[in-house]
Amino acid sequence: MTQLLPPSPAQNRAAYRAAAITGARQAIAALERKHVKALVTGSLADNSFDLHSDVDILITQCPREMKYAIEAIVEDALGTIPFDVIYLDEIAPRKLRSFTEKARRVEDLD
Repeated sequence: MTQLLPPSPAQNRAAYRAAAITGARQAIAALERKHVKALVTGSLADNSFDLHSDVDILITQCPREMKYAIEAIVEDALGTIPFDVIYLDEIAPRKLRSFTEKARRVEDLD
């Protein structure tokens, strides 16, 4: 009888990252339907995402009336995966570069 081994940390990381990318794609697609423009930034964008990471969604444009609905849309798409919603117009000037340099279109994630 073959004994099954638990998945390795690398396998868990890959599965978690794949789920995060799928959720981010769904979230950003739902936001785009509401005329919100968003990018992925942080560890998911720079490929340092691990089992303790969250998904960082950078909102670059949004209709004023959508501002308070965005987090619910992202939460619906990501489920139990932790996330942060970051609004471009609320980032302190001294931190702006670090957020925008990493930012990527969700379609460019692999």
